[in-house]
Amino acid sequence: MAFWKRNKKEQLRDFEPENGEVQNGPSFREYLNGQALNNEWLRKNRKYLLFMVFLAFIYINNHYSVESLLKEHLALTREVKELKYEAITTSSDLMFMSKQSEVVRKVQEAGLELEVLTTPPRILKSN
Repeated sequence: MAFWKRNKKEQLRDFEPENGEVQNGPSFREYLNGQALNNEWLRKNRKYLLFMVFLAFIYINNHYSVESLLKEHLALTREVKELKYEAITTSSDLMFMSKQSEVVRKVQEAGLELEVLTTPPRILKSN
């Protein structure tokens, strides 16, 4: 008889283990009672479970390291922004200090006996 023409019980027997026991994982009640730790299924899959725990630790460590890198990135971004503002401020201060009127005022305050040129400089030509 073909597989699709058999009844459901006969079809399910093809997928049952030979000893007749269907092996499932621990039930919710077994977890609550603590009997799941003594379960044969858990003993069979302990390497897989330890591997999964190991991967979970790696995932958590990766998350914390990325978070610390993001904090460092934010701090460096803020510092770059502050240094940029400081550079702009310093540049504008230097431009103000290099104006002719400011130079004359500072020379007079320092008591140096320098005067402002009233005639333009002459160009000397050598032959």
